[in-house]
Amino acid sequence: MPCKDTTSLMSVRVDHNDYLIDYDFNKMTCAKEVGGGKSFHRYCEGKPISQILKMEFFQVLKDLALEHAGTELQFLVYLEWSALRSALIQYLGEDDDDVDTEHFEVASVQYDDQKVQINQIVRPHANKPKIQSCFQRSLKKAD
Repeated sequence: MPCKDTTSLMSVRVDHNDYLIDYDFNKMTCAKEVGGGKSFHRYCEGKPISQILKMEFFQVLKDLALEHAGTELQFLVYLEWSALRSALIQYLGEDDDDVDTEHFEVASVQYDDQKVQINQIVRPHANKPKIQSCFQRSLKKAD
């Protein structure tokens, strides 16, 4: 059965000095991880927010040696890059015309002694392509 709702949740954790601790990016309905693997995640961990916000997408692909990777992997990394960037921009309260606040919405910000957690809802675009379920894709790979 194909996914009907591709709404996702990104939970970003930063320390009180605005350095990225880590983040999770999962579909809300089934908790399946969204993104292009752990390479972008590891690439960003421990970096200051200001440095992450300056990252250009094509430079990220180059740094991760993904500039010649398949378009599907590049697209998944782009989803991760754009969601993380949007969460951080909104957390800082910066005005950025590139952030689509109907698509990316910070739902809550939680503070404790160790970290700040930013929870962002990522809604699918209205004109998204038809999506096959993970099960259907695995059947095609098995053939």
